[in-house]
Amino acid sequence: MEVLGRKLENELPDETRVIACRFPFPDWTPTATEGEGLDQTWAYDMDAIRKPRLPP
Repeated sequence: MEVLGRKLENELPDETRVIACRFPFPDWTPTATEGEGLDQTWAYDMDAIRKPRLPP
């Protein structure tokens, strides 16, 4: 998922929403989630993913 995540970050426009089922993107913070377990989905908005992350 790391390679796919980097590819999507580089190629998708800011207004894109990515929906993932069963496997979340480990380095991204979801905008929304629905369900649980095997039926869980995650929504990621690219403009939120690209915002600079503050150091911990």
